[in-house]
Amino acid sequence: MLLKSLTPMGAAYHLEQLYDDIRINRMADIPILNDKLKVQAVGFREWNQHVLGVLITPWFMNLMLLPTEKTEWSSHGVGTKHSYAFEAGSFEFIVGEEENLGKYMSCSMFSPMFDFADHDAAVQTAEAIVAGMFNEENKEVLEGTSLSVEDEQTVEENELSVIDTVVEGAHAIGSLAKENLEKPLSRRELLRGGFLKNAINKT
Repeated sequence: MLLKSLTPMGAAYHLEQLYDDIRINRMADIPILNDKLKVQAVGFREWNQHVLGVLITPWFMNLMLLPTEKTEWSSHGVGTKHSYAFEAGSFEFIVGEEENLGKYMSCSMFSPMFDFADHDAAVQTAEAIVAGMFNEENKEVLEGTSLSVEDEQTVEENELSVIDTVVEGAHAIGSLAKENLEKPLSRRELLRGGFLKNAINKT
């Protein structure tokens, strides 16, 4: 299978087939699987000469970056890390390789997956993560808000990255995640958990 020749939809389908086979043949009887979940590729699209989307499995949810005909990864060794800038900020990916897939890059969102009550909740969260990554207003808010000394200390203590914020917010509010991640938030709201607090107040 030449992954580079596939459309985003074709690459997503191939990814689903591969990881469903891994689920059946490599992961059977391993206790880290959430049996309420299945393998599904969500939101795959062309992005910056790559194919990008979220892969859900019963044992992890990862951002996946796949090659296209324009991608040059010959110097990227397995296990090396590479940062990519999105509208909401930078995300770090690690290079992996599968025999029936070739090289790919992944950025871990969740593992294991036991906190998801059902597959729909996982899909909603995956969709919310993609929406949050491509919301440029979130980055503008983060970069444009000045912080007090107290706020700066909070940043250092919590060590919250853009990924942490997007992931924690999406996971915490379940079905409300997509709606809220599509809205810009103040930096203080992000750092102090306002994202979660505002979502809970709506329930």
